[in-house]
Amino acid sequence: MKFSLLLGTYGSRLKELDVLFDSLDRQTYKNFEVIVGSQTNFNEIDELLKKHSFEYKHIDAGGVGCSVSRNATMDYCTGDIYTFTDDDCWYTDNALEIVNDHFEKYNPDVAIFQNFDPITKKSTADYPKEAILGISRMQTLKQITFDMWFNAHQLDPMTHRFDERFGIGKKYNSGEENVFIMDAYKEGKKKMYYFPIIVSYHPYKKVNYTDEKSILGKGPLFKRLFGSFWGFFLFIAFGFKKMKIIKDSNDGRFWGIFMAAIKEQLKFRV
Repeated sequence: MKFSLLLGTYGSRLKELDVLFDSLDRQTYKNFEVIVGSQTNFNEIDELLKKHSFEYKHIDAGGVGCSVSRNATMDYCTGDIYTFTDDDCWYTDNALEIVNDHFEKYNPDVAIFQNFDPITKKSTADYPKEAILGISRMQTLKQITFDMWFNAHQLDPMTHRFDERFGIGKKYNSGEENVFIMDAYKEGKKKMYYFPIIVSYHPYKKVNYTDEKSILGKGPLFKRLFGSFWGFFLFIAFGFKKMKIIKDSNDGRFWGIFMAAIKEQLKFRV
């Protein structure tokens, strides 16, 4: 099977990109391509790519936001399996070999693995210790983009796309990966299997997305994920559950932010 590693980048992490590309040079499984969609620093990234031995395509992704650049790379995807790599992650030398073996054995729609920070000895996610051969609908919300590997024959990269209203660089600054995998789940692609195996490395980041801008975006995100009715009530429950964290992240403010997010949800069109 052939892999497509799809990388949308703003182009500001040249040193990190070099580390990523070095890890791809070392892969024990060689049947893969890298599609890089640059939104800035195109020439610098192009020179960086020329230093490496793997097959690649480099495109000018245009626009703003990670969901935009990811969608742009999908136009050039030719692999049987694709993943959305990150510009500050890197891979174990046998990552593609491990993923390939699991696709051959289980034939999933989506295979989910682990990442790890070898410096802090931590992972951004709280991973289950055992394999899960069929994650639940709610578990789709806990997945990290570059942990997921997609079966191109089940989730066609030419038609299954990111909602460009969501993600870093857009008005609603998170949730694009949640929408992407939830849409797959709604389409009946429920062979989503999790394996407790580290295949990538990534700096540990403690994030909770409870600042004012992020909460404003979560109103529309819940509506996009669950529809108008359930999205409204689930967001209400989320807000009350996270009240203390939201206050701590916004100098004690809650109600003004929460009501603004509800208004944003009500006017958002799915």
